[in-house]
Amino acid sequence: MSLINDALKQARKAPPRSTPSALPPLQPVAREPSSLPEWILPSIVVVLVVAAIFFIGWAVANHSMRTIVAAPPSEVETQQVANVTIPVIKPHVEEPPPAPAPPDAPKLQGIFYSPTTPSAIIDGKIVRPGQQFGQYKVKAISKYTVTLIGPDKKDFQIGMEN
Repeated sequence: MSLINDALKQARKAPPRSTPSALPPLQPVAREPSSLPEWILPSIVVVLVVAAIFFIGWAVANHSMRTIVAAPPSEVETQQVANVTIPVIKPHVEEPPPAPAPPDAPKLQGIFYSPTTPSAIIDGKIVRPGQQFGQYKVKAISKYTVTLIGPDKKDFQIGMEN
């Protein structure tokens, strides 16, 4: 510790050093006038951003319009008329709806679907697959329909619209 104190005492006794000022102080540099105005670069950036937003919006709108306007699938056949093949477009014909349930079919009032234990409310009673319900037996319960086996041993489905 005494070595440090001795060094400090000697530093205080020594005359202060003067630093030679060999270089003159720096002068401010005058800015050269540019050939382009200062506002041109930011305005170009803004125009490019607006154009990009416009084209992205146009592409999204065009894509959605294509899916909305898309026609239903159709079949194309060819017909030979005077040695000229003409494509004839046949419109897509929808399949007929499934056969309606018998007129005395029970009314489905709700479905509690679970992959392991589905259940349904039919005419106010809770039923599960395999249970007998009046003259019907519950064959299966899906998310939207209940398949029943009627007294004539034929399967039919009932849904919430019945």
